Amino acid sequence: MVNRERLALWLSVVAVLIVAAWAAAGADPLEATISLGRDPEPPGAVLNPGGTVDIWWDIEHTSTPNFVYYKLEDPTRTIIYEDSTYPGSSGTTMTQQWTVPVGAPDGKYWVRVEYWSFEAGNEANAEVTFYVCSCTADVCAEKYQDMNCDDILDPGDLPVPDWWICIDTPLGDTFCKRTDVNGQVCWTGMPLGDYIIYEVMQSGWVSIVPASYSFTLTEAGDSFIFFNKIEGASTTGKSRWGRIKGMFE
Repeated sequence: MVNRERLALWLSVVAVLIVAAWAAAGADPLEATISLGRDPEPPGAVLNPGGTVDIWWDIEHTSTPNFVYYKLEDPTRTIIYEDSTYPGSSGTTMTQQWTVPVGAPDGKYWVRVEYWSFEAGNEANAEVTFYVCSCTADVCAEKYQDMNCDDILDPGDLPVPDWWICIDTPLGDTFCKRTDVNGQVCWTGMPLGDYIIYEVMQSGWVSIVPASYSFTLTEAGDSFIFFNKIEGASTTGKSRWGRIKGMFE
């Protein structure tokens, strides 16, 4: 054999022995974990152009780092806006910032981080997304309980905290939040487009108004009311959805 072939064979044998030693010790060589984050998080968007997104990651590992690879891709995942390879352990904990350049399209961008070790090769991967949009707006929702069972939203009807409200975005994602102590939930800085907002119904409750709304978000923003009563509670008046809407117009 030539020297290069001998070296390749020797490295293969060393790798096999290392993995075998890990297995004998009861350890899994694929143990690394990547915590990857960004700010703002969807459905909040980075302003296009000129807005900035903060990206950070931390990699926990017991293996020997070979390198860490990072890349940021456009919404089609065919254009790489930036990428870096960090040798050894130099990229296991990182924080950086990216500014949306002029001419970048609106949409959902992708961040990928790969951890490569000498023992296992591509040991761990992580991906997150963030939104980029030239125009944004806010969406809020309020949740109330019909306390006097008249199917009308009155001043005495109480806000309902800790109730799940969800929203489907035009970019194919779903995000949910619990209402606060005032029965409210808001998403800020969201891309314009077609959305669905809905409450997650709980057992023992009945909707008085629609539990789901489809809407087109414009720069003016939007807000919604969810209004329920306890199942089986007596009703002292018929539903007047028009009156409820009129109170918030």
